[in-house]
Amino acid sequence: MTLDEAKRVLGLGPGEDPVSHVEVLTEARDRIAEMVRNAPNETIALRYQDGLLEFDKAMAAVREEIERKKAEKVARLMALVPASVSGQRISTKRADFHTPKKKAAPDPEVLDKDGAACLELVPVDSKSEAIRKAAAKLPQVTPGESVTDVREPSFVPETDDDDRDHEFAGKGKSSTGRLVGYALIFMLMGGIGGAWIYTNVEAEKRQRNQDRLIFLESLGARLLESRQWDEAKQAYTEIAVRDPSSKVAETGIRSIEFGMAEEQDQFVGYWSGEALAAFEAGRIDEAEKAAKKVLEKYPKEKETADLLSKIDAERLVRIRQEWEGTIRAAVEKRDWRQADSALGEFSATLPNDPMIRDLAGLIEAGKDRQQRDQARARELSDAARLRDQGKFDPQALEWMREALALAPNDEEVKALYEKLASYSRTLHVPQDVKTLAEAISGARDRDRIVLGEGTFEAGVVMNSAVQLEGAGEGKTTLTMAARKGPVLTFGPEAKGATVTGLVLQHEGFDAGTSRYPIALVRGAEMEFFDCVFLEGSGHGLAVVDGGHAVARRCVFMTNGWDGAAASGEGSRITLSESESTGNFGHGIEIWDGASVVVTDSKSSRNSRNGLLVDSASEGIEVTGSQFFGNREYGLVLNAGASGKVRENRCYANMMGGLVVRFAAISVMVDGNKIEENSGPGLILEQGLRAEIYDGNHCRSNDGDDLMSGVKFAE
Repeated sequence: MTLDEAKRVLGLGPGEDPVSHVEVLTEARDRIAEMVRNAPNETIALRYQDGLLEFDKAMAAVREEIERKKAEKVARLMALVPASVSGQRISTKRADFHTPKKKAAPDPEVLDKDGAACLELVPVDSKSEAIRKAAAKLPQVTPGESVTDVREPSFVPETDDDDRDHEFAGKGKSSTGRLVGYALIFMLMGGIGGAWIYTNVEAEKRQRNQDRLIFLESLGARLLESRQWDEAKQAYTEIAVRDPSSKVAETGIRSIEFGMAEEQDQFVGYWSGEALAAFEAGRIDEAEKAAKKVLEKYPKEKETADLLSKIDAERLVRIRQEWEGTIRAAVEKRDWRQADSALGEFSATLPNDPMIRDLAGLIEAGKDRQQRDQARARELSDAARLRDQGKFDPQALEWMREALALAPNDEEVKALYEKLASYSRTLHVPQDVKTLAEAISGARDRDRIVLGEGTFEAGVVMNSAVQLEGAGEGKTTLTMAARKGPVLTFGPEAKGATVTGLVLQHEGFDAGTSRYPIALVRGAEMEFFDCVFLEGSGHGLAVVDGGHAVARRCVFMTNGWDGAAASGEGSRITLSESESTGNFGHGIEIWDGASVVVTDSKSSRNSRNGLLVDSASEGIEVTGSQFFGNREYGLVLNAGASGKVRENRCYANMMGGLVVRFAAISVMVDGNKIEENSGPGLILEQGLRAEIYDGNHCRSNDGDDLMSGVKFAE
């Protein structure tokens, strides 16, 4: 910055000398610095700080001007001192001090503040006669000889010497006295000069310190703004060291602490929220990644660490569930080689896991059951063969249908079933009739409609006791647009109808408040065997108007509401060896007077509860089933006039295992295993006596294994 620019910054006119205003400018600078320290907020403080920095740049330019003038002054003084190489000497003759001389006007820059000359130097011609004579009388020193080795000669004044020399010598002052005097003068001058040097050095140190403080204040503010906390802390720490009383350092460090805390809250809040949302949505890998982001930066975040523990536990549960599902599927298919192989791999993955023994027992039980089922199938086949009179017999046909379910790979059983089924009229689609609707329209009770492989459009209403069959497991699919209606509807006159081996699926999705189920049973009594209810816009299977539906070995998967549901007085749904999984509502739900029977089934990974009983009905039975991995509870008994919930397993559910409300006090709840849930195990509403439920086994739940006296919000 030039001097003229500095004057403009400092508010001085072009003709004003800034040197004469130094004290005023210094005071102004201190006032600006105080404004920086006392600013009401960081934005205003930064604005004042920028002004202070500009002011200090101008002051630096002024100081440079002062130093420049000092240097010029010293140079002019030194120009008046004769150098020895030029043959000049400062006159020391006494006549030079007493003889008046004509003097030139002193240089204004050499005047002190009183207007007197600071130093008067008179050049003397080196060739003058007086100097020549004085030089001749000095002792001569030869090369290699020290000054102390030269004997001082006798000093005899000559006649042509100045009389004042003799007069001066005659006053009795020896050369030793003169030397002492000169020494004292030099010591005094040295002390004054040393003090002057010390004062200037200290002033420069203070100025450098002040300049550094200004720089650090500005730097710290910028680092704060850019959230560079470590660098900002170093800047404000140095300010505190240089100026222990600095308010700027104190404010800056507090701002760093506040900013770091705010940044931590924002970072932790965002990523822990992402982790929790992903965890609740079942996206375990995403949840783990987000949680680890938090802990890598802030390892002491306890809530996130707890969430990561839950994520690890959920991952372990899923590993167990996957292996258990694989092994159970192999057992259901009676593929014992696959079941034994999967158990071996599971044992290697999680050695000493308590589930290994349970799954080994499941395989052995499956093998024993196969033998019993085979024996029972032969018994039913023998009974049906005895009743065979060459005509349609519904009882014999029902026995053979059961025998075929028990021994699906038994060729003898298959052959007898086909023989007895052939006594009824059989229509093949599309061989005999092109569409299912055409076959249904002409069907009578006991007729058999067999669909070939492939996908067929349905949307039909059945009001006769027909037998509807597919070509085999997963080979035949019936579809219907979700917004148009159910895939199959059974009216009151369809008593005794059966559906076997079909996949029932909605096309598209209807997000309206009134959604159609895939299969609707209205007042009918009918059965589903080995069917899949897939991606319904509403419920997978809905039973209303006092209807009764039996589903054996069926799957209800990814439906928009419940997997299977029943409502209304007298309505009933019976599930056996079936599974309801991944539905956006409950796995199974009954309400408004309906009842339910669930045996040897599974309800898992539903967005709400595995099973919700919200009906004060008789005959509720839930036995030998599993409820796991659901987003809320495994099993909830909101009501129930009578019944039993026994020998079930509720595990790995997010909010808890099994809930019993006071309205379900008449339902016996006993012998259930409630374990490894993310919430409490067994939850009892206020008014229920805990000792009545001692027969249940609760362990390893994240919440209390037993939580009693709970008040539920209505």
